[in-house]
Amino acid sequence: MDSSEVDERDSAWEDQHPRFRVYLQERDGDGFVTETHDLTGADALQAIDWAQREAAARPDAVWALALVGRDDRGLRGLTWLVGMDANDPPSDQHEVDVLARMAARQRGTVGVPSRDHWRPGSAPAVVHANPWFTVTETVDDAERSWFRVRSPDSVIVAASVEGRLVFVRGIRDTTGPEPRHELPSGAVDPGDASAAHAAARELAEETGAVCGELVEIGSFVAAPGISDVRTRVFVGTVERWTDTALEPGEAWTTVELDAAEIDAAIAAGQVTDGATLAALHVLGRR
Repeated sequence: MDSSEVDERDSAWEDQHPRFRVYLQERDGDGFVTETHDLTGADALQAIDWAQREAAARPDAVWALALVGRDDRGLRGLTWLVGMDANDPPSDQHEVDVLARMAARQRGTVGVPSRDHWRPGSAPAVVHANPWFTVTETVDDAERSWFRVRSPDSVIVAASVEGRLVFVRGIRDTTGPEPRHELPSGAVDPGDASAAHAAARELAEETGAVCGELVEIGSFVAAPGISDVRTRVFVGTVERWTDTALEPGEAWTTVELDAAEIDAAIAAGQVTDGATLAALHVLGRR
């Protein structure tokens, strides 16, 4: 990017009522299917907010924003403000970078202040996104902001081996340097056929345990003040063991605890995960 200082009088006219064009493009084979919208009665921030909300509601979609104008001949054209037509092959390194940033915005949105949202209060705006969760903001009639964490539902598994439950043991940077015990858990991924499938996958990945059948015995919402994510509790009996498939950053070891050992671990502050404590309560009520 280059910057140069200019005289503010170096323009012959101004337009306070711009027309924006939004490209919403969904992947289709080697190209993109394009849906276009013109926006009026908005500024650039409102147009960005509208575009990324619309793109977030479509699978595998990117968005771009242009200013609609006319040339000296009166012919309508576009000046790209954010992104470009994803179907156009890049002609230089700048356009290569523009397309790469378009793809990156599928995972992280442009932060738009609540007062600059398109139609404030009509729908939640995504103010943060990453591969694991998004944060939305809703503005009420009193212009108060309400933030919510959105993510897929999750599962947690109480798998037993001769009366003992299978736990993972390790350190999280959020809970201090001492290792803690947790029941195997994780999110229901888009590729999971069901919550039970997700439970079996998470159990095997984190501990290597494989159950013949996993049965859902209840569920809970861990943080209803900020999220509606529901955690489903599954139980099963371990029939065999396989290799673990821990994700980068996970350093779990597998341990088996009987009822007395679980009570002792809780009393000693070695089980502080809220989902684990809730699941043990659900299990204990059976």
